[in-house]
Amino acid sequence: MGEDRLKVDLDDLCWAYEDAYLGNSYYLDIETGEVLFFSDNLTGTEGGPEGIEEIEDEVGDRYIALPRTSPREGYRDMEEFIETVEDEDLKEKLSIAIDGKGAFRRFKDVLNQYPDERERWFEFKGNRTEKRVRRWLEAEDIRREIDCS
Repeated sequence: MGEDRLKVDLDDLCWAYEDAYLGNSYYLDIETGEVLFFSDNLTGTEGGPEGIEEIEDEVGDRYIALPRTSPREGYRDMEEFIETVEDEDLKEKLSIAIDGKGAFRRFKDVLNQYPDERERWFEFKGNRTEKRVRRWLEAEDIRREIDCS
């Protein structure tokens, strides 16, 4: 994008990056900074799969498909968060929770019993996501004016 600065909403980008539903797609309009959302569940409406075709025709020129967080990144985040937990009992419960299939659900279930740690997890995860999104913007050479409203 050169020296132009694009105003983008970091919260919108982070939300899109964290959306794990494969039927949803997000694109960044590099002319306006708007994050566009499309879903398989919205047929016949704005944001439905019919509208995505015209966007996909301009991917690379005007639009950039937004990446998603990978399960590997999410798992690594849980592991690294567990290392920051001071309560040894909770640390053990979380370590057991992330072992095997259903790790994400069990991790959240354990944290739901510890509201303070749950809030700390949200902050930890949000910071990690924001760093990844900022790195992605840099990799795409998008000079941005971040709107953190």
